[in-house]
Amino acid sequence: MVRALSGLGHQVDLLTYPQGQPSPVPGVRHLRSLPLPVGRVRPGPSLAKVVLDVPFMVEAWARVIFGRYDAVHAVEEAAHLVAPLLRLVKRPFVMDVDSSVPDQLRYSGFATRGPLLWAAEALERRALRQARTVITVCRSLTEGVRERAPGAAVFQVEDPPLVDPSAHASAADVATLRAALGLPAGPVVLYSGNFEPYQGVELLVDAAALVPEASFVFMGGDGPAVDAMRARVAARARCVFTGTRPPTDLPVFLSLADVLVSPRVKGTNTPFKVYSYMAANKPLVATRIPTHTQLLDDSLAILVEPTAEALAEGIRHALTKPIDAGVRAARARALLEREFSPARFREKVAEAYAHLQSSGS
Repeated sequence: MVRALSGLGHQVDLLTYPQGQPSPVPGVRHLRSLPLPVGRVRPGPSLAKVVLDVPFMVEAWARVIFGRYDAVHAVEEAAHLVAPLLRLVKRPFVMDVDSSVPDQLRYSGFATRGPLLWAAEALERRALRQARTVITVCRSLTEGVRERAPGAAVFQVEDPPLVDPSAHASAADVATLRAALGLPAGPVVLYSGNFEPYQGVELLVDAAALVPEASFVFMGGDGPAVDAMRARVAARARCVFTGTRPPTDLPVFLSLADVLVSPRVKGTNTPFKVYSYMAANKPLVATRIPTHTQLLDDSLAILVEPTAEALAEGIRHALTKPIDAGVRAARARALLEREFSPARFREKVAEAYAHLQSSGS
């Protein structure tokens, strides 16, 4: 998003938590909130994020009050934190809905009922109705916004792939990675992403025992989550857990894989990884739930029920019927290049910001 805004000629101050490595972008000044000793921040809701939100909100409020900004672009819960002040200072803002925070609280099990969930729902409704422009990343989120805030100006801007569709890892790099992971000859099934419960990683681990001829690589996760999955691996399964890897490693992992899998079991937003999977032009096996079917159909991917047995059957289909799987992958790649390329992303962002500017005149 900040690359797109910078490319459109905007000057951007990007405020984030203190964790993470710098990633310089021309036209973007990366600011960080005050660091606190909370350890590594994992994906999804957590107490660490609640603690870090306090200095983040203080920093955001100070910059809104004293900065000379034309607009504020607030992502997910950041919109909840700054919306009350923006109303007071009459500053327009864009609410970027990558996911619904109340839904994330439910899916993660962090808050399934009670005051925290009620507060999140109330803050989200208030921010949606106040925002001059709302950006969503998929159809289900667009529909949810229109239901909660019927008067909102909603623009659907799907994620572009994390990797350049034209980039390919060399055969030497793929061979080096295979050796580093200790993989034998034979097909490779890849999952990339975090290990939050809604991702369905445990189903894929169980499916690995039913496809012993393939090696299953899990790119992501760390600490107790990886330990729990390792303990779940059956004797016949061949599973390799790499832990968290930088996004720059993704192209070579995608080139290594014969089949890509998104085993998600819950959620409304389309997983970010799916766009990168489509860019890779590799067979994709995904669960047949709305988070996937709002983007994918049976002509683009091998869609299966969210069970270990069905995932294993879908993976075997991709491995034993490569022509059919390849045709679906090619269609998915063509759709991505037509509708979800970085260029289309910038066009959609430009439309959203044109509305922001015209609605204030």
